[in-house]
Amino acid sequence: MQFIKRFRVGQRAIKTAVSVGLALALAMVLGSSLPIFAAIGAISVMSRTWVDSLKESLNQIAGTFLGYLIACVFVTVLPNPTFFVWMALGVLCVISLCIGLKLNFAIPLASIVFADVCLYTGGDSIVYGFHRFTDTLVGLVVALLVNVVIRPYNNRQKIINTMDEIQKMFLPLLQSRVLEHRYPDLTPLTEKMTSLASELRIFEKQPVALWQHAVRVAARRQEAAYLRGCEQLLAKMCGELAALCNMDSNPAPGKESIERLEAHGLTAPENLKDYCRCSPVDAQVMDFHIGNLLDAYDFLTAFHHV
Repeated sequence: MQFIKRFRVGQRAIKTAVSVGLALALAMVLGSSLPIFAAIGAISVMSRTWVDSLKESLNQIAGTFLGYLIACVFVTVLPNPTFFVWMALGVLCVISLCIGLKLNFAIPLASIVFADVCLYTGGDSIVYGFHRFTDTLVGLVVALLVNVVIRPYNNRQKIINTMDEIQKMFLPLLQSRVLEHRYPDLTPLTEKMTSLASELRIFEKQPVALWQHAVRVAARRQEAAYLRGCEQLLAKMCGELAALCNMDSNPAPGKESIERLEAHGLTAPENLKDYCRCSPVDAQVMDFHIGNLLDAYDFLTAFHHV
């Protein structure tokens, strides 16, 4: 079963396949002699969100047109633009200009268009290159429209699920550090928090539908503020847990802390205090961090059910 799950087809893959099919069909209807460029254009800009697709589409259009213009200069000025030295220099020019104009994402497609135009020997290279540019443009536009129309990316539920997963990680980590006096590995927790922050940035940048725009913008801002508040509570819990893990002593928690931990389903060993020989200050520090962490944990739980 795990082997089969590795080959799961996601929404982005489906939208890419649909984009390629539609781009090829439209290019053929328009009479393209090489519709493969429409397919390449469709593949190159399919992203998780349509905003990213729009940015990448504009980037690719500018880069592809730049590659076409440089190819036009080469085939016009140079006697034999297919000579490998000229080709190498031309690709270097395309890459350098794309980097200078901050069109890094478009470098592969711009270089392909440049090389294809320079190597064409079946007629007017400039006209041929313009047709390849328009073919690519068809693919870019089709991919953008598909990303807008077919289930636009909405990661709200993914964010909620990730937050739930992170919150569930804390109690076992508390059990390990506070009641078993181990130093747990916090790397998985840190990675989850990094992933959550990335998804939240995407959520905040996602535009809303044009209909009822003002209402939807207000609702999105309110939702983003709620999710950010939850993230800050999780970050607070991470900080308190990190402080506990940075302690070089293993004091026994106080009675109140143990009661709160047990109220959350954790089990304190009966002989917990027998093998804890630390100063009262260390115990106070541990109780302080445990209290802060559980306060944030309880507040987050209540926050989820508002």
